Amino acid sequence: MSMYAKVMELLDFAHSRRNMVQGSTGGGMATVTTAGLTKAMLQDLTDVDILNFALTLEHLEARMYQDMLAANVLTGKELGYFQTFGGHESTHVDALTQALSAAGATPVAAQASYNFPAFNDRGAILNFAKLAEDTGVGAYQGAAALIDNKDYLAAAGSIVQVEARHATIMNILIGGKAVPDAFTKSLTVQQVLDIVGPVLGS
Repeated sequence: MSMYAKVMELLDFAHSRRNMVQGSTGGGMATVTTAGLTKAMLQDLTDVDILNFALTLEHLEARMYQDMLAANVLTGKELGYFQTFGGHESTHVDALTQALSAAGATPVAAQASYNFPAFNDRGAILNFAKLAEDTGVGAYQGAAALIDNKDYLAAAGSIVQVEARHATIMNILIGGKAVPDAFTKSLTVQQVLDIVGPVLGS
């Protein structure tokens, strides 16, 4: 079962349990929210599952930068940034792949294709890159509490710092504040899937 399918199976189970509990007439049975059940069910995800989910996102970002550069739209400093960021994402892919292999797990492979929008102008490229980088930051931050292995947690912390720097540069290139808020938003697995699912074709 793929990482995406496993997560969705857990979320579907949580949703069905919520409906069953809320529909019960038993006076002693409390109402359980989807958020609470989702949080509980996601505890079943192992560190390997989380790393593979992170690798899925890194594959997406690495391909995204490849496709953006192939569009031959960006020039000058922006081109340099995107070449550097694409190299970072490829390095993240290699690092997560090696960590999973060292753990005896099978690293998830990159998809043959992704449902990216048309990267035919500067605005489309910068705005989608910002969305991807912001999502990456939120995903790593949100997953941190679920990681048991301290080495994996340190690695994730190292990657999220780079993703955050990417996001800062995107904010500047778009013309916004470099760091608009005092805190970054953590994303749940479901929130990440809501954003990247269409790109993954799921």
